[in-house]
Amino acid sequence: MRVSTLSSLALLLLSPLSHAYTGDMTHYDPGMGSCGIPSGPNDDVVALSVDTMKNPANPNANFKCGSWIGIWNPYTKEKYSAKIVDTCQACKKGDIDVSPALFKKIAPNGNGRVHGINWGGERVGG
Repeated sequence: MRVSTLSSLALLLLSPLSHAYTGDMTHYDPGMGSCGIPSGPNDDVVALSVDTMKNPANPNANFKCGSWIGIWNPYTKEKYSAKIVDTCQACKKGDIDVSPALFKKIAPNGNGRVHGINWGGERVGG
């Protein structure tokens, strides 16, 4: 789900992102993801929805793989960075799945799902 035009504009003014989203954030145990980039639970990594990734026949060749996105805590407005390494099969467009360590940094009191997370990146696409 896209954020409102006003919210998108605010996000773009705060960072050099060309595409902004809002959705739920959950966490998963990363390993060898669809991008072919090995990662672990302490790495600042993210999996994007199938609709957002739009993987080619060989997902390792996705230009989004290895790119970084910015993620904003909806309460503190702090920004965190995460490397795109995987595709989240269960995520809706706008949702993200992050490593346990990154989830704890962004939402230390979160119960496994945080609503209203704003995020975006230059290479994510529309």
